[in-house]
Amino acid sequence: MKIVFITHYFPPLNSSGARRLNAFAKYLNISGDEITVITTKKSTRDGLLTEPIPNYLRLIEINNIGRVTSSPLFDKSEKLNMFGLGSRSKFGYALQKIKRFIMNWLGQILDHRLLFAFQFASPFVDKQVKNSLKEADLVLSSCPPWPMHLAGRFINFFYKKPWIADYRDHFSGNHILKGSQFSSFIEHHIDRWLLKTADVVIVISAHMKDYYERFHSKVYCVENGYDSDFFKDISSVLDECNIDEKHCVIRYMGTVSSSSIPTIFLKALAKINEKPGRKVIAEFYGESTLLREILKDIAPESESYVIFYPQQPYQVAIKKMITADALFFKETSDFSSLSAKGVLTTKIFEYLASKKPIIAEISCNTLVAKYIQKAGLNLAIATEYEQLMEGLEKLKAGKLNMNINHDFIQSLSRKVKTQQLRSIMKNT
Repeated sequence: MKIVFITHYFPPLNSSGARRLNAFAKYLNISGDEITVITTKKSTRDGLLTEPIPNYLRLIEINNIGRVTSSPLFDKSEKLNMFGLGSRSKFGYALQKIKRFIMNWLGQILDHRLLFAFQFASPFVDKQVKNSLKEADLVLSSCPPWPMHLAGRFINFFYKKPWIADYRDHFSGNHILKGSQFSSFIEHHIDRWLLKTADVVIVISAHMKDYYERFHSKVYCVENGYDSDFFKDISSVLDECNIDEKHCVIRYMGTVSSSSIPTIFLKALAKINEKPGRKVIAEFYGESTLLREILKDIAPESESYVIFYPQQPYQVAIKKMITADALFFKETSDFSSLSAKGVLTTKIFEYLASKKPIIAEISCNTLVAKYIQKAGLNLAIATEYEQLMEGLEKLKAGKLNMNINHDFIQSLSRKVKTQQLRSIMKNT
């Protein structure tokens, strides 16, 4: 099959959102499919541009007037700040504040990627884009951002191609990007309108499936998973690592948002370090400005045991996971909506693939908790101080006694997930 992906998140952008389609493209190519990715031109405002362009697909980047262009690659000589980015200009920070203000009222509706989407309804879009779409057997668009699905609908209408709408996160009903009552109402109706002509809808969790079955009759769950190729050399990497007898390192990878401040974990971290033996250090990799700013207020006694690092290139991040003594996970334990219930981030699958003990400051009733437990990697899953302390004490003493479910973890690989996706595509 000739398959076209429409997405914003794709290399060179270093983002968890880019990894799903990148892995699908790789394994579909191995199965004999021809993949073209049509994406937006990126800038440093989008994120860290460190990831190599894969050679198993054709990448077409277009700007807001439909011309083929290329994103600037990351200059390795440029110094990263704590955001994992080159420093923003004052104008860049001003735009970021304006965007956040607008989103409080309009949610996700007003998105600058709308300009990208409307190119697919234009007769003046670049010939490379036109030819790729004319030759395609199937088109898959990936959201967020939602204008990618608008592009998918335009392609379905103007080019008469079967269209699969892939949701990595909710557009409407999003528990994080809520906006106002007005924006929620509009988003709901946009979502319903978008999916009217989609042949198939794909989501990443059972709860998301329940939600989007309100809009469409053919909804399938294809979880995010992890790319097993990046974890093949786990044992050799571990053999290279020296055991630190003075420190026990717990690592957190990703953004620390207002909904994921690990207050209880940090208090337990301070307490465990009052006891004799190895010091337990927590390392945070990624955007953690908010936590750094409030750490003195919420857990000042833990400051000596917390280290912040910028976002890392993907392969470096994987090695950091593999070589940690344990991994820390923090997400919402909100059960008020299907969006909140259905959180299954890419990060958790990569944590499971690393096969490291996991300490999670979340409710044991969450969907994520069930995956951690089934994988046999649950060192501590709780929102209570005492239970997190118990996990830290076991880690410090080296009394882990993990019963890892290797078969379950393997079933979550993107190689397996791609076969599920390909089956759906062949029946579309």
